[in-house]
Amino acid sequence: MTSILSPAVDPRAAREAAQWITRLQSAPPDAIDHTAWQTWRAADPAHELAWQRAELVMHTLGMVPPAIGTPVLGRPQQGRRASTRVLAALILAGPAALAGYATARAAPWQDWFADVRTTTGEIRKLVLDDGTRLALNTDTAVAIRFDSGTRLLRLHHGEIHVATATDTRTPARPFVVQTASGRLRALGTEFSVRANHGVLAPAARVAVAAGAVEIRPAQAPHLVRVIAAGWQAGFTEHAIEPATALGAAGARLHAWVNGVLLADETPLAHLVAELARYRTGVLRCDPALVNLRVTGAFQLRDTDNILELLQRSLPVKVTRRTRFWTTLEPR
Repeated sequence: MTSILSPAVDPRAAREAAQWITRLQSAPPDAIDHTAWQTWRAADPAHELAWQRAELVMHTLGMVPPAIGTPVLGRPQQGRRASTRVLAALILAGPAALAGYATARAAPWQDWFADVRTTTGEIRKLVLDDGTRLALNTDTAVAIRFDSGTRLLRLHHGEIHVATATDTRTPARPFVVQTASGRLRALGTEFSVRANHGVLAPAARVAVAAGAVEIRPAQAPHLVRVIAAGWQAGFTEHAIEPATALGAAGARLHAWVNGVLLADETPLAHLVAELARYRTGVLRCDPALVNLRVTGAFQLRDTDNILELLQRSLPVKVTRRTRFWTTLEPR
Protein backbone atom coordinates (compact mmCIF):
# COMPACT_ATOMS: atom_id res chain seq x y z
CA MET A 1 0.00 0.00 0.00
CA THR A 2 1.29 3.46 -0.88
CA SER A 3 1.54 5.94 1.98
CA ILE A 4 -0.42 9.16 1.60
CA LEU A 5 2.80 10.94 2.56
CA SER A 6 4.69 9.44 -0.38
CA PRO A 7 2.36 8.89 -3.36
CA ALA A 8 3.69 6.83 -6.24
CA VAL A 9 5.22 8.70 -9.16
CA ASP A 10 4.28 7.78 -12.71
CA PRO A 11 7.40 6.29 -14.40
CA ARG A 12 6.89 8.30 -17.58
CA ALA A 13 6.51 11.54 -15.60
CA ALA A 14 9.66 10.66 -13.62
CA ARG A 15 11.66 10.24 -16.84
CA GLU A 16 10.34 13.53 -18.18
CA ALA A 17 11.16 15.32 -14.91
CA ALA A 18 14.70 13.94 -15.08
CA GLN A 19 14.98 15.13 -18.68
CA TRP A 20 13.87 18.61 -17.61
CA ILE A 21 16.54 18.68 -14.88
CA THR A 22 19.19 17.74 -17.42
CA ARG A 23 17.91 20.20 -20.03
CA LEU A 24 17.75 23.13 -17.62
CA GLN A 25 21.19 22.42 -16.18
CA SER A 26 22.85 21.85 -19.55
CA ALA A 27 22.49 25.48 -20.66
CA PRO A 28 21.19 28.71 -19.19
CA PRO A 29 17.38 28.43 -19.45
CA ASP A 30 15.83 31.09 -21.67
CA ALA A 31 12.24 32.37 -21.55
CA ILE A 32 11.08 29.69 -24.02
CA ASP A 33 12.59 26.88 -21.91
CA HIS A 34 11.14 28.29 -18.73
CA THR A 35 7.65 28.65 -20.22
CA ALA A 36 7.75 25.14 -21.70
CA TRP A 37 8.89 23.71 -18.35
CA GLN A 38 6.09 25.47 -16.47
CA THR A 39 3.56 24.37 -19.11
CA TRP A 40 4.69 20.77 -18.71
CA ARG A 41 4.29 20.99 -14.94
CA ALA A 42 0.78 22.43 -15.20
CA ALA A 43 -0.41 19.99 -17.88
CA ASP A 44 -0.90 17.01 -15.58
CA PRO A 45 -0.95 16.50 -11.79
CA ALA A 46 1.40 13.55 -12.37
CA HIS A 47 3.94 15.97 -13.84
CA GLU A 48 3.77 18.27 -10.81
CA LEU A 49 4.13 15.32 -8.43
CA ALA A 50 7.15 14.07 -10.38
CA TRP A 51 8.72 17.54 -10.28
CA GLN A 52 8.13 17.86 -6.53
CA ARG A 53 9.84 14.50 -6.06
CA ALA A 54 12.65 15.76 -8.32
CA GLU A 55 13.05 18.79 -6.03
CA LEU A 56 13.24 16.42 -3.08
CA VAL A 57 16.01 14.51 -4.86
CA MET A 58 17.94 17.71 -5.62
CA HIS A 59 17.65 19.16 -2.13
CA THR A 60 18.43 15.85 -0.42
CA LEU A 61 21.55 15.30 -2.51
CA GLY A 62 22.70 18.90 -2.14
CA MET A 63 22.07 19.91 -5.74
CA VAL A 64 20.92 23.40 -6.81
CA PRO A 65 17.49 23.33 -8.49
CA PRO A 66 18.23 23.68 -12.21
CA ALA A 67 15.86 26.54 -12.98
CA ILE A 68 17.74 28.81 -10.59
CA GLY A 69 21.20 27.30 -10.40
CA THR A 70 24.48 27.73 -12.21
CA PRO A 71 24.63 25.46 -15.28
CA VAL A 72 27.21 22.69 -15.23
CA LEU A 73 29.89 23.23 -17.85
CA GLY A 74 31.41 20.87 -20.35
CA ARG A 75 29.15 17.87 -19.66
CA PRO A 76 29.39 15.29 -22.46
CA GLN A 77 26.12 14.18 -24.06
CA GLN A 78 26.59 10.53 -23.10
CA GLY A 79 27.06 11.54 -19.46
CA ARG A 80 23.85 13.52 -19.61
CA ARG A 81 21.88 10.48 -20.77
CA ALA A 82 23.34 8.28 -18.04
CA SER A 83 22.65 10.94 -15.40
CA THR A 84 19.05 11.22 -16.59
CA ARG A 85 18.54 7.50 -15.95
CA VAL A 86 20.00 7.83 -12.44
CA LEU A 87 17.79 10.82 -11.66
CA ALA A 88 14.67 9.09 -12.98
CA ALA A 89 15.36 6.11 -10.72
CA LEU A 90 15.81 8.37 -7.71
CA ILE A 91 12.60 10.27 -8.52
CA LEU A 92 10.72 6.97 -8.65
CA ALA A 93 12.24 5.84 -5.35
CA GLY A 94 10.25 6.41 -2.21
CA PRO A 95 11.45 8.98 0.35
CA ALA A 96 12.79 6.23 2.60
CA ALA A 97 14.96 4.79 -0.17
CA LEU A 98 16.09 8.25 -1.16
CA ALA A 99 16.99 9.07 2.44
CA GLY A 100 19.11 5.94 2.60
CA TYR A 101 20.89 6.86 -0.62
CA ALA A 102 21.45 10.42 0.59
CA THR A 103 22.80 9.20 3.92
CA ALA A 104 25.35 7.06 2.11
CA ARG A 105 26.38 10.05 -0.02
CA ALA A 106 26.36 12.48 2.89
CA ALA A 107 29.40 10.77 4.41
CA PRO A 108 31.55 9.70 1.43
CA TRP A 109 34.74 7.82 2.14
CA GLN A 110 36.76 11.00 1.53
CA ASP A 111 35.22 12.47 4.68
CA TRP A 112 37.06 9.88 6.71
CA PHE A 113 40.23 11.78 5.84
CA ALA A 114 38.83 15.25 6.55
CA ASP A 115 40.61 17.12 9.33
CA VAL A 116 37.77 19.56 9.93
CA ARG A 117 34.08 19.48 9.00
CA THR A 118 30.80 21.22 9.74
CA THR A 119 27.30 19.85 10.09
CA THR A 120 24.23 21.26 8.35
CA GLY A 121 23.69 24.82 9.55
CA GLU A 122 27.09 25.10 11.25
CA ILE A 123 29.68 27.78 10.37
CA ARG A 124 33.16 27.36 11.77
CA LYS A 125 36.27 29.57 11.77
CA LEU A 126 39.88 28.67 12.53
CA VAL A 127 43.44 29.87 12.03
CA LEU A 128 45.87 27.48 10.34
CA ASP A 129 49.48 26.90 11.38
CA ASP A 130 50.79 29.47 8.89
CA GLY A 131 48.36 32.16 10.06
CA THR A 132 45.86 31.67 7.22
CA ARG A 133 42.27 32.31 8.29
CA LEU A 134 39.81 29.62 7.19
CA ALA A 135 36.02 29.61 7.50
CA LEU A 136 33.84 26.60 6.71
CA ASN A 137 30.23 27.05 5.67
CA THR A 138 27.40 24.62 6.31
CA ASP A 139 27.97 20.89 5.55
CA THR A 140 31.64 21.22 4.58
CA ALA A 141 34.59 18.85 4.89
CA VAL A 142 38.24 19.82 4.42
CA ALA A 143 41.55 17.98 4.72
CA ILE A 144 44.61 20.07 5.61
CA ARG A 145 48.03 18.96 4.38
CA PHE A 146 50.98 21.28 4.98
CA ASP A 147 54.42 19.92 4.11
CA SER A 148 57.81 21.26 3.07
CA GLY A 149 56.65 21.98 -0.48
CA THR A 150 52.95 22.95 -0.40
CA ARG A 151 50.19 24.31 1.79
CA LEU A 152 47.22 22.23 0.61
CA LEU A 153 43.53 22.28 1.48
CA ARG A 154 41.45 19.48 -0.01
CA LEU A 155 37.80 20.58 -0.18
CA HIS A 156 35.78 17.36 -0.25
CA HIS A 157 32.44 19.19 -0.35
CA GLY A 158 30.82 22.40 0.81
CA GLU A 159 32.16 25.95 0.86
CA ILE A 160 35.17 27.67 2.40
CA HIS A 161 36.47 31.22 2.71
CA VAL A 162 40.25 31.64 2.81
CA ALA A 163 42.40 34.64 3.74
CA THR A 164 45.93 33.47 3.08
CA ALA A 165 48.90 34.50 5.22
CA THR A 166 52.40 35.12 3.89
CA ASP A 167 54.45 31.96 4.27
CA THR A 168 57.48 32.45 6.52
CA ARG A 169 59.40 29.55 4.99
CA THR A 170 62.06 29.99 2.33
CA PRO A 171 61.25 29.38 -0.40
CA ALA A 172 57.62 30.31 0.23
CA ARG A 173 55.25 27.39 -0.26
CA PRO A 174 52.30 27.83 -2.65
CA PHE A 175 48.82 27.80 -1.12
CA VAL A 176 46.55 25.39 -3.01
CA VAL A 177 42.90 24.37 -2.71
CA GLN A 178 42.10 21.05 -4.39
CA THR A 179 38.53 20.15 -5.37
CA ALA A 180 37.12 17.31 -7.48
CA SER A 181 36.78 19.82 -10.32
CA GLY A 182 40.34 21.12 -10.25
CA ARG A 183 43.08 22.96 -8.41
CA LEU A 184 43.16 26.58 -7.25
CA ARG A 185 46.42 28.38 -6.44
CA ALA A 186 46.16 31.47 -4.26
CA LEU A 187 48.19 34.47 -5.36
CA GLY A 188 48.27 36.47 -2.11
CA THR A 189 44.57 36.52 -1.73
CA GLU A 190 41.21 36.27 0.01
CA PHE A 191 38.59 34.14 -1.72
CA SER A 192 35.67 31.74 -1.37
CA VAL A 193 35.31 28.33 -3.01
CA ARG A 194 32.04 26.43 -3.28
CA ALA A 195 32.10 22.82 -4.47
CA ASN A 196 29.04 20.92 -5.66
CA HIS A 197 29.59 17.18 -5.99
CA GLY A 198 26.08 16.34 -7.15
CA VAL A 199 25.12 13.24 -9.10
CA LEU A 200 25.40 14.99 -12.48
CA ALA A 201 29.02 16.15 -12.36
CA PRO A 202 31.36 17.87 -9.93
CA ALA A 203 31.49 21.63 -10.33
CA ALA A 204 32.94 24.49 -8.30
CA ARG A 205 32.88 28.28 -8.17
CA VAL A 206 35.53 30.68 -6.89
CA ALA A 207 34.86 34.30 -5.90
CA VAL A 208 37.93 36.48 -5.27
CA ALA A 209 37.78 39.31 -2.73
CA ALA A 210 41.48 40.30 -2.80
CA GLY A 211 44.58 39.32 -4.76
CA ALA A 212 44.04 36.68 -7.44
CA VAL A 213 43.43 32.94 -7.83
CA GLU A 214 44.67 30.61 -10.58
CA ILE A 215 42.25 27.90 -11.77
CA ARG A 216 43.47 24.64 -13.34
CA PRO A 217 40.72 22.07 -14.22
CA ALA A 218 41.46 18.49 -13.14
CA GLN A 219 41.06 16.91 -16.59
CA ALA A 220 42.28 19.90 -18.62
CA PRO A 221 45.38 21.20 -16.81
CA HIS A 222 46.41 23.19 -19.88
CA LEU A 223 43.37 25.46 -19.37
CA VAL A 224 44.85 27.84 -16.82
CA ARG A 225 43.08 31.07 -15.94
CA VAL A 226 43.79 33.72 -13.31
CA ILE A 227 40.76 35.32 -11.65
CA ALA A 228 41.44 38.80 -10.25
CA ALA A 229 39.93 40.48 -7.19
CA GLY A 230 36.32 41.48 -7.72
CA TRP A 231 35.61 38.62 -10.13
CA GLN A 232 34.21 35.10 -9.97
CA ALA A 233 34.15 32.03 -12.21
CA GLY A 234 32.73 28.51 -12.21
CA PHE A 235 34.67 25.49 -13.42
CA THR A 236 34.41 21.73 -13.89
CA GLU A 237 36.98 19.02 -14.52
CA HIS A 238 37.06 20.01 -18.20
CA ALA A 239 36.22 23.70 -18.55
CA ILE A 240 36.30 27.17 -17.01
CA GLU A 241 33.39 29.51 -17.63
CA PRO A 242 34.02 33.19 -18.45
CA ALA A 243 34.70 35.30 -15.36
CA THR A 244 32.00 37.73 -14.25
CA ALA A 245 32.32 40.81 -12.06
CA LEU A 246 31.14 40.40 -8.47
CA GLY A 247 29.88 43.94 -8.12
CA ALA A 248 27.31 44.25 -5.34
CA ALA A 249 27.05 40.44 -5.25
CA GLY A 250 30.49 40.25 -3.61
CA ALA A 251 29.15 41.25 -0.20
CA ARG A 252 26.33 38.72 -0.47
CA LEU A 253 28.66 35.88 -1.44
CA HIS A 254 30.95 36.40 1.54
CA ALA A 255 28.35 37.43 4.15
CA TRP A 256 27.91 33.85 5.38
CA VAL A 257 31.36 34.09 7.01
CA ASN A 258 29.70 36.35 9.59
CA GLY A 259 26.59 34.20 9.80
CA VAL A 260 24.46 36.46 7.62
CA LEU A 261 22.38 35.78 4.51
CA LEU A 262 22.07 38.98 2.48
CA ALA A 263 19.35 39.65 -0.09
CA ASP A 264 19.07 42.64 -2.40
CA GLU A 265 16.02 42.35 -4.65
CA THR A 266 16.80 38.63 -4.68
CA PRO A 267 14.18 36.30 -6.21
CA LEU A 268 12.46 34.44 -3.40
CA ALA A 269 13.19 31.09 -5.04
CA HIS A 270 16.93 31.90 -5.02
CA LEU A 271 16.79 32.88 -1.37
CA VAL A 272 14.91 29.72 -0.41
CA ALA A 273 17.38 27.52 -2.29
CA GLU A 274 20.25 29.15 -0.41
CA LEU A 275 18.45 28.94 2.94
CA ALA A 276 17.80 25.24 2.35
CA ARG A 277 21.53 24.58 2.66
CA TYR A 278 21.35 25.51 6.34
CA ARG A 279 18.41 23.24 7.23
CA THR A 280 17.87 19.51 7.40
CA GLY A 281 15.08 18.09 5.28
CA VAL A 282 13.39 19.74 2.31
CA LEU A 283 12.64 23.45 1.95
CA ARG A 284 10.94 24.42 -1.30
CA CYS A 285 9.28 27.46 -2.87
CA ASP A 286 5.99 27.21 -4.75
CA PRO A 287 6.51 28.16 -8.44
CA ALA A 288 3.67 30.69 -8.13
CA LEU A 289 6.02 32.83 -6.01
CA VAL A 290 8.72 33.04 -8.66
CA ASN A 291 8.30 36.80 -9.21
CA LEU A 292 8.60 37.84 -5.55
CA ARG A 293 11.77 39.71 -4.58
CA VAL A 294 13.39 39.97 -1.16
CA THR A 295 15.71 42.54 0.41
CA GLY A 296 17.19 42.19 3.87
CA ALA A 297 19.89 40.77 6.13
CA PHE A 298 19.01 37.49 7.85
CA GLN A 299 20.80 35.75 10.72
CA LEU A 300 21.57 32.18 9.67
CA ARG A 301 21.69 30.86 13.24
CA ASP A 302 17.87 30.71 13.25
CA THR A 303 16.40 29.63 9.91
CA ASP A 304 12.92 29.18 11.39
CA ASN A 305 12.96 32.85 12.33
CA ILE A 306 13.91 33.74 8.75
CA LEU A 307 10.87 31.83 7.50
CA GLU A 308 8.64 33.66 9.97
CA LEU A 309 10.05 37.01 8.83
CA LEU A 310 9.32 36.12 5.21
CA GLN A 311 5.79 35.09 6.16
CA ARG A 312 5.17 38.40 7.94
CA SER A 313 6.65 40.64 5.25
CA LEU A 314 5.53 38.90 2.05
CA PRO A 315 2.23 37.46 0.77
CA VAL A 316 3.42 33.94 1.58
CA LYS A 317 2.65 31.30 4.16
CA VAL A 318 4.96 28.64 5.58
CA THR A 319 3.43 25.18 5.33
CA ARG A 320 5.09 22.35 7.25
CA ARG A 321 3.85 19.03 5.89
CA THR A 322 6.21 17.10 8.16
CA ARG A 323 9.08 18.04 10.45
CA PHE A 324 11.43 17.70 7.49
CA TRP A 325 9.31 19.07 4.63
CA THR A 326 8.54 22.80 4.53
CA THR A 327 7.05 24.78 1.64
CA LEU A 328 6.54 28.49 1.05
CA GLU A 329 3.18 28.94 -0.66
CA PRO A 330 0.99 31.88 -1.74
CA ARG A 331 -1.11 33.27 1.08
